[in-house]
Amino acid sequence: MAEQDGTFATMDKDGFGNSDKLPAEDDDHYVSSIAPYVLKSLANCNFFEALDERLCPADSSKSREGCRGDYGISEAILRFHGFSEEDLADVFEVLRSRGGFCDCEILYNAPGDNRLKGEYWRARAAGQEPGSTHKQSR
Repeated sequence: MAEQDGTFATMDKDGFGNSDKLPAEDDDHYVSSIAPYVLKSLANCNFFEALDERLCPADSSKSREGCRGDYGISEAILRFHGFSEEDLADVFEVLRSRGGFCDCEILYNAPGDNRLKGEYWRARAAGQEPGSTHKQSR
């Protein structure tokens, strides 16, 4: 769905654009309607596991990538799996609607378990301040 001047082109039942415009305020409804399918597509390509492996590797001898406060790591994973530019826009809208405003927040707010979220909560339970997953800018 492409944004143009605060409106979004809609798709007909066959997936082709039509000339009607969807007001930007209806975007929440659109995101809600596609979310289950987007999340299933992400699960099918093991996206959450791949992102967790990059941010919090299972093998502690591997270096972890730091979140840069954007979707850089996620985008690389999704492009590897053949997601188009249009797909990425929808995926990130769905993830933002669930609190995922950057790579690490995707995992912190994702349903289910992952190493990054577990590491955070183990530190909190031990009375420690969890380390930041964001890279420090120089």
